[in-house]
Amino acid sequence: MWTSYQEMYFNIGNEKKLIDKRLEMVRFAKENGIKKAARFYSCSKNTIKKWYKRYAAYGLNGLLDKSRKPKNSPKRIKQEDANKIIEVSKLAKEKKKHITVKNVRKASGINDYSDVTINRYINKSVGNKRNKKHVLNSSGDVKWKKKLLPWQLIQVDIKYLTDIDNLKPYFVSSKNNYKGIKVKYQITARDVATGFAIVAYCEDKSLTYTTIFLEKVLYPFLQQFKGLDLKTITIQTDNGQEFTNKYKRTKYQNPVDSSFTIFIDDKFKKHRTNTPSHPTADSDVETFHWSIERDCLAWDDIVDDEFLIKYTNLYMQEYWNSMIKIRGYSPIDKLKETYDLSNIEYPMPQILNV
Repeated sequence: MWTSYQEMYFNIGNEKKLIDKRLEMVRFAKENGIKKAARFYSCSKNTIKKWYKRYAAYGLNGLLDKSRKPKNSPKRIKQEDANKIIEVSKLAKEKKKHITVKNVRKASGINDYSDVTINRYINKSVGNKRNKKHVLNSSGDVKWKKKLLPWQLIQVDIKYLTDIDNLKPYFVSSKNNYKGIKVKYQITARDVATGFAIVAYCEDKSLTYTTIFLEKVLYPFLQQFKGLDLKTITIQTDNGQEFTNKYKRTKYQNPVDSSFTIFIDDKFKKHRTNTPSHPTADSDVETFHWSIERDCLAWDDIVDDEFLIKYTNLYMQEYWNSMIKIRGYSPIDKLKETYDLSNIEYPMPQILNV
């Protein structure tokens, strides 16, 4: 009826018949030997040996299938840890925070279990669909990025903080002594080759602040790298008026260069603006914006400027030294391949003042 033991095992629907068949195999092996039994029943010698030994040790009960579930699980999660994960996840959901394994680890202090295990208890407490879906645009062929040298191309962009739900209750509407968040924008520079990012915060989305960011933050930082020719650096931005006057309307005259562009032309190679209606042109800096929002801005309890700087400082120190999964290296590790970083002073997040 069956051409092999395997076919018999998967098609027989009666446990008693299965045990009888295994008993028949054992008796055949006892009379004719293991090798002949394996040939006769079209199975491996190890299969014959297994049932032969189990029958000798336990009789007919030894021919029953054993549960694959381990009797002991040394890595089984402790109930107190499971409760902590569930509690942190529920609290985060109530506050509409972005829930990830990384964020739950950070809040609970639990680092002993796999991501799959942590995720299982998160899902148990808040459900599978716990976060708003973030759609990343495809930026096409990115092989050219691998050929870039560190600091050869730096993308600069501005992120709104006012569209992050858990920050909205804490914004200050005017300049006063009320304790809250006064800054509303994050200026970010990210090196395309290494993934290294620098952030600063400001109250207005304007040329004044973006130029200050170049003068007081980005330029002094890059000056520290021995052997780096600043005239090889291209700064890339979108076409917003906080960066360029390129598309500013003028009456019968060509628009004058912005202070941002003038500074770049003086200190760096050039200011490159994106092709209009090209939303993925700044994909590297936009990807970082999503990361810092998910794991810091929309997670930590940021209620004023002081806490904003505190938590973003902690985030940036971790980010610079953490491996970027899709790249296979951390920003610091990539920089070490080219430069001596022993005396480099890193620009921590700060609030820009006019």
